[in-house]
Amino acid sequence: MNTTVRKPAVSNLFYPSDKEGLIYMLKNYLDKSPLYNIKPEALVSPHAGYIYSGEVAAVGYKQLLNLDKSKHYDVLLIGPSHYVPFNGVSFGYYDYWETPLGNVKVNTNRIEDFVNKNKNLPITFNLIPHIKEHSLEVQVPFLQMVLEDFSIIPVVYGDVDYRLIEHIIDYFKNNNTIVVISTDLSHYYPDEIAKSIDSYCNLAVKNLDINYLDKCEACGMLGLKAIIDYAKKVGWKSVILDYKTSGDTAGDKSAVVGYGSYAFYKD
Repeated sequence: MNTTVRKPAVSNLFYPSDKEGLIYMLKNYLDKSPLYNIKPEALVSPHAGYIYSGEVAAVGYKQLLNLDKSKHYDVLLIGPSHYVPFNGVSFGYYDYWETPLGNVKVNTNRIEDFVNKNKNLPITFNLIPHIKEHSLEVQVPFLQMVLEDFSIIPVVYGDVDYRLIEHIIDYFKNNNTIVVISTDLSHYYPDEIAKSIDSYCNLAVKNLDINYLDKCEACGMLGLKAIIDYAKKVGWKSVILDYKTSGDTAGDKSAVVGYGSYAFYKD
């Protein structure tokens, strides 16, 4: 049987394509990030080019250094489809996911198990939404820098009820599974307006209240809504680890994108 490998779509665009350059950039971001006394069950992380959002994303990924390094983890990666409109969710059913830092194994057994038990749901193995999608790809090199032993479960969603995403989280989440929700916040407003809009996203996370999301403009809104609702139901705590706009990180404040790094954890 042929091994299937998902090739990088945005290396040399969103992040360096050479291994040494990528490690240097990621290490720089991670070294500057604070380490808090939390062990994340789930993260929300942005997905822009690293020069824009890498600084914010790194704060979330830094907290994974608090996890038990001797354990194998599955990382449930959930992000929106930017290029391919479709109904439901698409599992990235590859054997491996390639980055400049090497190949990461996909836990195909757990994906098959889920699909076999949820045949009534709008789920597909169609890989077209994954081929050019950056929302998951940009998360993987960060994971490779902070986790020693892990595999991924990639999920891209199209037009779907957020409760299906929440069902997926509930199904896969266990003590050896970390959830990563990929989303940017508001897009292309002047900096001051963007920060006002994004404050509602931050309030939703802080208070574990999806009602605030009515005024939030996140491209990964469905994933964000799902993880906040799930966290509230299972009694997790939440923390805003970092928030910036591309105006803070890249300079131009006339039309910015907002980025939040959030963590959910047990008491």
